[in-house]
Amino acid sequence: MTPWNSSTSSTGSGLMATVDTSDSRFVKAVAIADNAGQWLKCRTHDGKKAYGIRSQRDASHIYFVTRTSCDCTDAQRHPEKVCKHRLAVLIHVARVAGGSKPMPATDVLDGLAVLVADKNPTLKMVRHPDGSLTWESETAADRYDEIFKRFED
Repeated sequence: MTPWNSSTSSTGSGLMATVDTSDSRFVKAVAIADNAGQWLKCRTHDGKKAYGIRSQRDASHIYFVTRTSCDCTDAQRHPEKVCKHRLAVLIHVARVAGGSKPMPATDVLDGLAVLVADKNPTLKMVRHPDGSLTWESETAADRYDEIFKRFED
Protein backbone atom coordinates (compact mmCIF):
# COMPACT_ATOMS: atom_id res chain seq x y z
CA MET A 1 0.00 0.00 0.00
CA THR A 2 1.35 3.39 -0.94
CA PRO A 3 0.47 5.86 1.81
CA TRP A 4 -1.44 9.01 1.00
CA ASN A 5 -2.32 8.18 -2.60
CA SER A 6 -5.72 9.19 -3.86
CA SER A 7 -7.70 7.62 -6.64
CA THR A 8 -11.20 7.49 -8.04
CA SER A 9 -13.30 4.62 -6.76
CA SER A 10 -14.18 1.73 -9.04
CA THR A 11 -17.59 3.26 -9.72
CA GLY A 12 -16.00 6.57 -10.60
CA SER A 13 -18.49 8.34 -8.36
CA GLY A 14 -16.35 9.17 -5.36
CA LEU A 15 -12.90 10.01 -4.13
CA MET A 16 -11.10 7.41 -2.10
CA ALA A 17 -7.90 7.92 -0.12
CA THR A 18 -5.65 5.04 0.89
CA VAL A 19 -4.08 6.01 4.19
CA ASP A 20 -1.23 4.57 6.24
CA THR A 21 -2.49 5.24 9.77
CA SER A 22 1.01 4.85 11.21
CA ASP A 23 2.09 7.98 9.29
CA SER A 24 2.27 11.02 11.60
CA ARG A 25 0.22 13.01 9.09
CA PHE A 26 -2.81 10.84 9.87
CA VAL A 27 -2.61 11.69 13.58
CA LYS A 28 -2.27 15.38 12.71
CA ALA A 29 -5.21 15.16 10.28
CA VAL A 30 -7.44 13.65 12.98
CA ALA A 31 -6.48 16.50 15.34
CA ILE A 32 -7.24 19.05 12.62
CA ALA A 33 -10.58 17.34 11.85
CA ASP A 34 -11.47 17.45 15.55
CA ASN A 35 -11.39 21.26 15.25
CA ALA A 36 -13.68 21.40 12.20
CA GLY A 37 -16.01 23.69 14.12
CA GLN A 38 -13.28 26.36 13.94
CA TRP A 39 -12.82 26.12 10.17
CA LEU A 40 -14.03 28.82 7.82
CA LYS A 41 -16.85 27.47 5.65
CA CYS A 42 -16.92 28.69 2.05
CA ARG A 43 -17.62 27.57 -1.51
CA THR A 44 -15.53 27.27 -4.66
CA HIS A 45 -16.44 29.17 -7.85
CA ASP A 46 -18.42 26.15 -9.01
CA GLY A 47 -20.36 25.92 -5.73
CA LYS A 48 -18.55 23.01 -4.06
CA LYS A 49 -17.88 23.09 -0.32
CA ALA A 50 -14.48 24.37 0.74
CA TYR A 51 -12.88 25.13 4.08
CA GLY A 52 -10.38 27.62 5.43
CA ILE A 53 -8.06 25.75 7.79
CA ARG A 54 -5.54 27.65 9.89
CA SER A 55 -1.91 26.62 9.66
CA GLN A 56 -0.65 24.84 12.76
CA ARG A 57 2.64 26.75 12.52
CA ASP A 58 1.30 30.22 11.71
CA ALA A 59 -2.24 30.92 12.92
CA SER A 60 -2.43 34.01 10.70
CA HIS A 61 -2.15 31.81 7.58
CA ILE A 62 -5.22 29.97 6.30
CA TYR A 63 -5.17 27.16 3.73
CA PHE A 64 -8.02 26.85 1.22
CA VAL A 65 -8.97 23.15 1.24
CA THR A 66 -11.53 21.01 -0.60
CA ARG A 67 -11.95 17.24 -0.80
CA THR A 68 -9.72 17.26 -3.89
CA SER A 69 -7.26 20.11 -3.36
CA CYS A 70 -5.25 22.13 -0.87
CA ASP A 71 -2.98 25.12 -1.36
CA CYS A 72 -0.49 24.15 1.38
CA THR A 73 3.21 23.68 0.64
CA ASP A 74 3.06 19.91 1.17
CA ALA A 75 0.25 19.54 -1.38
CA GLN A 76 2.17 21.66 -3.89
CA ARG A 77 5.40 19.70 -3.33
CA HIS A 78 3.71 16.28 -3.50
CA PRO A 79 0.57 16.60 -5.65
CA GLU A 80 0.26 12.81 -5.91
CA LYS A 81 -0.25 12.53 -2.13
CA VAL A 82 -3.02 13.63 0.21
CA CYS A 83 -1.81 16.31 2.65
CA LYS A 84 -2.96 16.41 6.29
CA HIS A 85 -5.39 19.25 5.54
CA ARG A 86 -7.15 17.37 2.73
CA LEU A 87 -7.21 14.23 4.84
CA ALA A 88 -8.77 16.24 7.69
CA VAL A 89 -11.49 17.44 5.29
CA LEU A 90 -12.09 13.84 4.13
CA ILE A 91 -12.34 12.70 7.75
CA HIS A 92 -14.74 15.56 8.55
CA VAL A 93 -16.93 14.83 5.52
CA ALA A 94 -17.06 11.12 6.43
CA ARG A 95 -17.98 11.97 10.03
CA VAL A 96 -20.78 14.30 8.92
CA ALA A 97 -22.10 11.81 6.35
CA GLY A 98 -21.97 8.96 8.85
CA GLY A 99 -23.51 10.92 11.70
CA SER A 100 -20.37 10.28 13.73
CA LYS A 101 -20.70 11.03 17.42
CA PRO A 102 -17.83 12.03 19.71
CA MET A 103 -15.97 9.18 21.37
CA PRO A 104 -17.02 8.31 24.92
CA ALA A 105 -14.81 9.86 27.60
CA THR A 106 -13.49 6.43 28.62
CA ASP A 107 -12.15 5.87 25.09
CA VAL A 108 -10.55 9.30 25.13
CA LEU A 109 -8.89 8.67 28.51
CA ASP A 110 -7.65 5.25 27.37
CA GLY A 111 -6.26 6.84 24.23
CA LEU A 112 -4.54 9.56 26.24
CA ALA A 113 -3.00 6.92 28.50
CA VAL A 114 -1.47 5.22 25.46
CA LEU A 115 -0.27 8.54 24.11
CA VAL A 116 1.36 9.46 27.42
CA ALA A 117 2.92 6.00 27.69
CA ASP A 118 4.96 6.68 24.60
CA LYS A 119 6.23 10.02 25.88
CA ASN A 120 7.89 11.44 28.95
CA PRO A 121 9.17 8.36 30.76
CA THR A 122 10.57 9.11 34.20
CA LEU A 123 12.98 7.22 36.42
CA LYS A 124 11.72 6.01 39.76
CA MET A 125 14.16 5.21 42.55
CA VAL A 126 13.37 1.87 44.19
CA ARG A 127 14.86 0.95 47.59
CA HIS A 128 15.05 -2.81 48.06
CA PRO A 129 14.79 -4.64 51.45
CA ASP A 130 18.55 -5.29 51.41
CA GLY A 131 19.16 -1.51 51.24
CA SER A 132 20.26 -1.41 47.60
CA LEU A 133 18.83 1.16 45.20
CA THR A 134 17.81 0.69 41.58
CA TRP A 135 16.24 2.96 39.00
CA GLU A 136 13.20 1.81 37.03
CA SER A 137 11.60 3.48 34.05
CA GLU A 138 8.07 4.64 34.74
CA THR A 139 5.53 6.42 32.58
CA ALA A 140 2.29 8.10 33.56
CA ALA A 141 0.51 5.21 31.85
CA ASP A 142 2.10 2.83 34.39
CA ARG A 143 0.34 4.87 37.06
CA TYR A 144 -2.94 5.23 35.12
CA ASP A 145 -5.06 3.21 37.59
CA GLU A 146 -3.51 4.98 40.56
CA ILE A 147 -4.15 8.39 39.02
CA PHE A 148 -7.74 7.81 37.84
CA LYS A 149 -9.02 5.40 40.51
CA ARG A 150 -10.13 8.34 42.66
CA PHE A 151 -12.72 9.26 40.00
CA GLU A 152 -14.45 5.88 40.17
CA ASP A 153 -17.32 5.19 42.55
